[in-house]
Amino acid sequence: MDTSSQARILYYQQAVTVWENFCKLHKELYDFTTDEYMTLLASDIDKLETMLPIKEEIIARISELEKDRTHLMLKINESNLFGSEISRAGELLDAFADIDQKSGIPALKNLNSLLIDIIQKIQEQNKKNQMFLNKAMLSLRDIKQGFSGKKTYTTYGADGMTRQTGR
Repeated sequence: MDTSSQARILYYQQAVTVWENFCKLHKELYDFTTDEYMTLLASDIDKLETMLPIKEEIIARISELEKDRTHLMLKINESNLFGSEISRAGELLDAFADIDQKSGIPALKNLNSLLIDIIQKIQEQNKKNQMFLNKAMLSLRDIKQGFSGKKTYTTYGADGMTRQTGR
């Protein structure tokens, strides 16, 4: 095996490691967002306050991993092992498609599919969390207005913007 093939395999293994870590951290974030939803349902504000820094830390670790992926692509581009420059994750996957197919189990392709699936689940869970928070905020506003004796009605104009009128 020549040196360029060995270098490509080495970079492939590094890419697989990065994708494994992406999957692990995103799974951790998904689990956390589902826990966050359960905490919202339980109205445990104290627990929710302690959860937010942990969530931010997971997101920061994902950002660091994104830097690792960018650095890996930079190293690959500097090596001139591939005919064209790699600037996106999809291009990186395409560059290693031949190695991935020869490996028996297309690890990089499978990890990328898993990552996409986890990210979609995170997005769905975040929508549920946001809907719950929006409903809670509306309820709190109604309660607050009930104490002040002023009732505000929200309507939508032709432009889709909300308008509030007081009574």
